[in-house]
Amino acid sequence: MKTFALPSWSWSLIIIAFFILIVLIVILVKKFVKPLQINKPEIKEEDAIQEELDRILVPIEDEEIQKQMDEATKNDGE
Repeated sequence: MKTFALPSWSWSLIIIAFFILIVLIVILVKKFVKPLQINKPEIKEEDAIQEELDRILVPIEDEEIQKQMDEATKNDGE
């Protein structure tokens, strides 16, 4: 009786091909199966910018500095 044996390097290729097949199946399932899709809400660019500015910028709480800032912006406009 004759036995069929694969070379050792071919087992590595078979294992790699198996994992590539699994990755492709997962990608296709996530793309076409509705419950597994990730729904990202649409965000307007202006809203995102305003939220980021509100997060970074700290409002001025000192009344004297606020008056100086108001006067400076008022003088710039004239």
